[in-house]
Formats: sequence, C-alpha cells, structure tokens
Amino acid sequence: MLPVRTPLADAPETRPEAEITKVVVAPRTLVTLVLLALGGVLLVALAYAARTILLQLLVAVVLAMALEPPVQALERCGLARGKAVAITFSLALIAVAAFGYLLVAPLVSEVASFAHHVPGLLQTLTQGHGSLGFLERRFHIVEHARASIADQGAGLIARRASRVVGGLLNTGAAAVTVAFLTLFVVLGGRRWFDSLVDLVPENSRERWLRGGNGVSMAVGGYVAGNLLISVIAGTVATIILLATGVPYPVPLGLLVAVFDLIPLVGATLATIIVAAVALTKGVPTTAIVVAGLVVYQQIENRVLGPVVYHRTVQLSALATAVSVAAGAEVGGLAGALLAIPIAGALKAVSHEVVAARREAAGKS
Repeated sequence: MLPVRTPLADAPETRPEAEITKVVVAPRTLVTLVLLALGGVLLVALAYAARTILLQLLVAVVLAMALEPPVQALERCGLARGKAVAITFSLALIAVAAFGYLLVAPLVSEVASFAHHVPGLLQTLTQGHGSLGFLERRFHIVEHARASIADQGAGLIARRASRVVGGLLNTGAAAVTVAFLTLFVVLGGRRWFDSLVDLVPENSRERWLRGGNGVSMAVGGYVAGNLLISVIAGTVATIILLATGVPYPVPLGLLVAVFDLIPLVGATLATIIVAAVALTKGVPTTAIVVAGLVVYQQIENRVLGPVVYHRTVQLSALATAVSVAAGAEVGGLAGALLAIPIAGALKAVSHEVVAARREAAGKS
C-alpha cells in the first residue's frame, strides 16, 4: 500500500527551498539599492561641484531659445542655419555693445569729472556747505569717515577695492562664457533636439515636437516680455528724470532698464542709484523722483508684469508670483530670474503629458 502524503509531510521539504531563495535574493537586492544610492549621491555631488557651469549653461539655453525665433525667420527667407545664426548673434552683440556704450561712456566721463572735483567737494562738505552739506551738519559724516579710516586703516579700503575688481572680472568672465555657450547651443541645439526625438517611438514624436516647441515659445516669450517691461521702466525713469531736471537722464534710464531685468531687488537697487544722483538737485527733487519710481514699480508688479507674462508665457499672476518666490528661495537671484521660464516650460510639458494620458484613456 502506497503511503499517503500530507501537507505536514511536504512542509519540511519546501521550507528550506523558500529560505534558501530568500537568502540568495536579499543580498543582491541590498547591493543594488546601495549602488543606486551611491550613484545618486555621486551625481548630486558632481552637480554641486559643477553648479556654476551648469547655471551658466542653463542661462545660455534660455538665451538661445530667445534667439531661436529670429533665426528661424531668417531660415524661412532662404538662409542656411549657420548664416542665420551668425547674423542674429552679430546683431545681438551689436545691440549689447551699443547699450553698453550709451551707459558706460557717460559713466566714465562723470567718474573722471568727479575725481577731478573731489578735493573741492570734500572741502565744501567738511564746511557743511553745498547741496550735500546737511550730511555733515546733521550726521557728521566726515568725522565718522575719518574715524573709521583711522581705526581700520587704509588696508580695509584696499581689500574692498580688490573685492570689487575681482567681482567685476568674474562677472566679465561669466558673461563671455555664457555668450560662447549661447552661440554653441543656437548652432547645435535644434539638431540635438531632433536627434533626441528620433530616439523616441514614432507614434510619440509629434507630441515631443509639440512639447519642445511649447518650451521654446514659453522661454522666448519670457525673454521678450521681460525686455518689454524693462524698456518701459527705463522710458518712465527717463521721463521722470527729464521732468525733474536730474542730470544724465538717458544713462540713468538705461541703468534702470538693466536693473529692472533682475527680479525682486533690481528695481530697489536702481532706485537707490538714481536717488543718489538726484540728491545733487536737492532733497525735494529726490523725493519726487523716488516717489515716481516707487509708484511705477507698484504698477509694474501688480498690473503690467502679470498682463505681459500672461500673454507671453501663458502664466497667471498667481503662478508668476509663486514661481519667482520659489525660485528666489531655491537659487537666489539666478533662481528668481529663471523661475518664470522654467514654470512656463513645465506648463508646456505637463500639457502634453495630460494630453497623452487622455488619449491613452480614450483608446482603452
């Protein structure tokens, strides 16, 4: 008679197999998780070490997307892409050079004139005379300056001057690097994107192309909108300075336009610089100029900016404000400057993702 096998009889045979399987699989899974964690940490460390060049590359990509519409317009006229890029990039450099000349030439001339008149101005200020004499009469600024120099020595001034010079050199080197990166991205960016699209399945290529065009339009719209707002800010500042008789209204208006490109603190810095120049015409004139600039900034922040970005980047006022605040919290000034184009790009990508899911749900 054959013996009857019961579940209890099978248990001793199957249990060791299960235990052996667990012992074999668990170490492999643990090793895989450890390797993935180490790879992620290494990737984050490399990104942090190269954060400067990565940020410059991100700025270059944004500028390249802003230059893409005129390049495509020249290509539609029959020019090869290389020639279209060369013409567009040259025109951009000429515009920047002309802008810098209009801003720097009067500044250099005024600094030279100021250095020539420094002894007389110091003597007048020490005596409490002139338009700035109230600084000595009320605050004794000359005595405080002399005491500070006597306590800390001339080395402090030298160190601060060296920091300023070093900052200017670093800024110039970063600007040159961004310019070359922008040129390279404009030359090869479209080809790189087309090569990436060729790697995806054929039924998804149209969606990738739409997403890429949406990102490009969002970034280009942000740059165009930001430039438009800055031009308006510089024009308003120039009109205010002309009306109040403040010297150098056009260079100061250009300065306001440049600083207005910087979110959060740009307008404040420009107002401080303009107010310092307006002090040469007296305190009442300075108060009028500052009040005019502050009123315009409120209009820009609450009305003009949201309207322009809603039309160019398709972002609401709430999304714009939240994006700038989050970008400033994460990346400082650079984060605030890039927050709106990144938000516009994410919106374009999310729109395509939602469309793809709806299409897949409709088919199922």
